[in-house]
Amino acid sequence: MSNYDINYEYLILAMYFHGFIYSDEEKIRDWLSERGYNNSEIDRIVNIAWESQRSEIPKSIEGKILHDAHVLEGGRNYLVVKTLITGSVRGQTLMQTLEYMKQNVLNKNKCYLKETIPLCEEMNKYTNEFYSELIKDIN
Repeated sequence: MSNYDINYEYLILAMYFHGFIYSDEEKIRDWLSERGYNNSEIDRIVNIAWESQRSEIPKSIEGKILHDAHVLEGGRNYLVVKTLITGSVRGQTLMQTLEYMKQNVLNKNKCYLKETIPLCEEMNKYTNEFYSELIKDIN
């Protein structure tokens, strides 16, 4: 990886919180405060956790690292498998899940670090190809 100036402590803390920042931000802030972090530090850690969300555009280097890791987790197959399983768990038909995939997944993932952009492009390409082949086979 390039020579980035990374606050690893904040990155790791935000990584712990990224899965539930949207539901428990106040509890996270309280927890950090109880451990002696000041308001500025808490704001920065919470911001990094928010930047990790797929729909966010991260600005901090820590947020970009965490965001891109979140987008790329599991490799290129993971996005397809996760979408299909989630649709099944929601009780959707395959066609409903594929429509969801078309509207909300295809070409929606973006990475922000020069090291991860090619990986993201490969994942998006694979997902599009998988989707197109499956639609062709169904029809």
